[in-house]
Amino acid sequence: MFATVVCAIGRGSRQRMLQLIETARAQLAHNGSLHLVHAVEGLPSSASPDDWAIEVMAAAETRLSEALRSTDTPASIHVRAGNPSQIIVAIAKVTAADLIVIASHRDDVLDRVFGSVVDHVVQRAPCSVLVLRTTR
Repeated sequence: MFATVVCAIGRGSRQRMLQLIETARAQLAHNGSLHLVHAVEGLPSSASPDDWAIEVMAAAETRLSEALRSTDTPASIHVRAGNPSQIIVAIAKVTAADLIVIASHRDDVLDRVFGSVVDHVVQRAPCSVLVLRTTR
C-alpha cells in the first residue's frame, strides 16, 4: 500500500478514467492521499490564458470531479497546461508520491519516433509507476 498516489488521467473514455481511479484507490493505504492529474496540451503559453483556455481547463476539472463523485473517492485534482509527462512527474515530486498510476495506449508512429508519455514518465518518475495496459 502507498501513502501518496498520483493518478494520471488522459483524454480516454470515461470507462478508462474510472478504471484508473479504481486501480489507484486500490493501491492507496488507509488515510493515504490520492492526486488526479490531467495535462491539457496545446493551450497558449502566455501568463494570462484566454477565455477558451480557461473553459478547457474548467471542463477537464469538472470531468474529474464528476468521476470522483461517482466513485465516492476523495482526491485532489490537478489540471495543468503543458507537456503531460513533465506535469505528471512534477506533481509526483511536489506531492512526494510513492506511486504513479498511468494508462498505456496503442503505439503509433509518433510514439516510436518521440516516445510516449508513459515512456517519459517511467524514465523520469521519482517513484514507482504502475502502468495499466491497453486491452487489445
